Amino acid sequence: MTDAITIKNLTYSYPEQGQLFDNFSLSIQEGEWLSIVGHNGSGKSTLAKLILGLLDFDEGEIRVFGQKLQLETLAAIRSQVGMVFQNPDNQFVGATVADDVAFGLENRQVPSEEMPAMIEAALKQVGMAAYADREPHTLSGGQKQRVALASILALQPKVIILDEATAMLDPEGKQAVLQTLKQLKERYQSKLTLIMITHDMEEAALADRVAVIDDGRLVENEAPRALFLKGQELAALGLALPFAMALQKDLAIDQPVYRTKQELATWLSKLKA
Repeated sequence: MTDAITIKNLTYSYPEQGQLFDNFSLSIQEGEWLSIVGHNGSGKSTLAKLILGLLDFDEGEIRVFGQKLQLETLAAIRSQVGMVFQNPDNQFVGATVADDVAFGLENRQVPSEEMPAMIEAALKQVGMAAYADREPHTLSGGQKQRVALASILALQPKVIILDEATAMLDPEGKQAVLQTLKQLKERYQSKLTLIMITHDMEEAALADRVAVIDDGRLVENEAPRALFLKGQELAALGLALPFAMALQKDLAIDQPVYRTKQELATWLSKLKA
């Protein structure tokens, strides 16, 4: 498969705090859903900013669909990568939901006669078409994040990075956003690459692969079902097990395997029967 993003021998130092990444490498395949997890300050969000060219790295290289990230290619690369941030309130610039989605299209100089259909299509994809004329401040947190996602989708990126995008949401809002992401992946499949930065291991379990970063080092890089068997290693990194894995441990189940909550409930009910 083609690599959507290739990070090779990356070195980056904070201006005042010193070195974070030293010879860091990671590849993300086109169409993959990758979760990046780690304790606070491990480098997750910094890595996203480096990919988007919001920060300048010291050495190494980053390539997006084979194109090397540098000043001359920055605009072209950013046109392929969209980012949804943690606080949805910081992303709104329009008086209405539709205005907000239109903002990015205007920056891309999309003809005005083409924009209404593009705005409607983007909002439909996240289940927010009925809210086009609403003022953003009247929306719930989950609705705001879905509008932020629609603003990115309208630009038709190949890669979407979500930086702790559900961290400030209540459980209902979080589930709505996650369900939207699952639907988008089902719809676009290999045409859309998702990178989810999170500290929530339940969210990480939705991905095809999980990369664990610890103080700028890539310490784990594998499928969720394999990773979550490493309970002690994850605990040492300050990461909690998903609920279903933690419950198996508390129940002293021999040879636990990763199961979702529903899979574990079904398995336990069969044991009881």
